[in-house]
Amino acid sequence: MISGARTIGLALSGGGSRAAAFHLGCLRALHDLDLLDRVRVVSGISGGSLLAALWAYGPKEFSDFDAATTELLRRGLHRDIALRAFWPPTTVARNLMSATRAGILTASRPLGAQPRALRRSHRTDALIGTLRDRAFADLKLADVTHAGLDVVLTACDLNTGKAVRFGSVCSSCTAHGTIVSPVTVAEAVGASAAFPVLLPALQRSFLFERNGRREQRDVLLTDGGIYDNLGISVLDPTRSVGFTPHIYNVKYIVACDAGVGDPKPHIAQFWPARMKRSFEITHRRAQDGGRAHLHQTRAAGHIDGFVHAYLGMADRRLPVPVRDLVAQPHVATYPTNFASMSQENLRLISTRGEQLIRTLLPHYCPDLVRV
Repeated sequence: MISGARTIGLALSGGGSRAAAFHLGCLRALHDLDLLDRVRVVSGISGGSLLAALWAYGPKEFSDFDAATTELLRRGLHRDIALRAFWPPTTVARNLMSATRAGILTASRPLGAQPRALRRSHRTDALIGTLRDRAFADLKLADVTHAGLDVVLTACDLNTGKAVRFGSVCSSCTAHGTIVSPVTVAEAVGASAAFPVLLPALQRSFLFERNGRREQRDVLLTDGGIYDNLGISVLDPTRSVGFTPHIYNVKYIVACDAGVGDPKPHIAQFWPARMKRSFEITHRRAQDGGRAHLHQTRAAGHIDGFVHAYLGMADRRLPVPVRDLVAQPHVATYPTNFASMSQENLRLISTRGEQLIRTLLPHYCPDLVRV
């Protein structure tokens, strides 16, 4: 292994502000271990997309990035989003008119006709505006701060059920091809973080190119966690260039997972609880499959090693003891919204991220850690 070579794929999972705080701690540990400069590509989902973008497109100095991110999480995004979405009153009227028009035109669409992106004004647009003003201005996806680092922020297209990968080198959707239209960082993060329970899907029309042919297509973008909440599928070394342009040659994968861990037993007989529990089980099974694939990839020799830093892992299952460990129950139930975080909650969640990376990296990938 060449010292200093960019051989690491870094995956930052979804999980709203809980994920962003946890990943901040993980990046602090990677920075202290002199490993951030070894990251070849960072893959972000939802809250992980926010943190990935704050690092990749933020200040060059880590201390400045850390301070800016801490300030953003402490202040939160809720208030600014609400001000944009509900004030002045004409904004509310415009949002309602846009939703009504979209509903009418969708209902009258002929059977089998191509879906159209019709709703042009809603709370997700307010999120994007807030991200633009608070963090990313008009930066485009190619404007990465750190030379040699690639970025992939994933959303899910509800029209096709496929992932839309917004990347610093290229953006694409397997259903349509490569996106030719310019995409801002704020748009990519907003699309990836549009949790469908709370935020409307982001509707955009992009110019796609496939086999030399260009065509305008509408996409209906929602939280990337629906497709892959861990963010590791884009780092899979067995992916084929025949299906995706997102192929990255990494020898190690560091997966930072802000999931909450095993669900507690719960009686779910009636509809709301039954639906919620069914979603949780399906979601967890998909994540378990992603984690299992990491083990299979390592066993097959496709990568030299991986680390899975899991916020929700039961403390007793850690392979080595951790001194003064922030206990899993103290952080796993923190909500995933982007409300302002108290200094204590931010400290606890980020500290657990630091502790897990510092403990697990030497254990599972000792050759990565400089002595």
